[in-house]
Amino acid sequence: MTFRLYIMRHGDALMRASRDSLRPLSQLGHDQAIGTARHLYSHLCSASVNETNKSIGLILASPYLRAQETTRRVVEGVGYKDEVLTCDKITPNDSPDSVIKLLSGYESFGSVLMVSHQPLVSGLIGRLVSGHFHEGPPMGTASIVCLDMPTVGIGMAELKWVKHSEL
Repeated sequence: MTFRLYIMRHGDALMRASRDSLRPLSQLGHDQAIGTARHLYSHLCSASVNETNKSIGLILASPYLRAQETTRRVVEGVGYKDEVLTCDKITPNDSPDSVIKLLSGYESFGSVLMVSHQPLVSGLIGRLVSGHFHEGPPMGTASIVCLDMPTVGIGMAELKWVKHSEL
């Protein structure tokens, strides 16, 4: 069985807030998140009959406001009805290796969407695909990647696709 992981960066956020964790999405960020949700929905709907992961089993979201708002837009856009887990271990400066360990506990869901931040998302993708933090793709706001892997681990993932916001 293949584990599918979607990693998404939050949409564009306003720069001013009393704390970084309280920065809300800008209007552009809301629009970006809606666009990425549409792309993801289209991908999920067009998954071949032979694919085992045609849906999202679990969504993990950073507790930061901009990630929570992005997650809400994606949940609405793909019609996700199950649990959204707010996870305080996927914030901007968390370690990709600690996130890999965390994700290994969610393999039974078959498919997970994680909504988080830079620099974590690029470092995590690089670590999962090539084993190196610095080899992850640049992730602009509301960018999303799809990874497949037999099991969650360093260098175990295959990058299936990357979609950057068109806004």
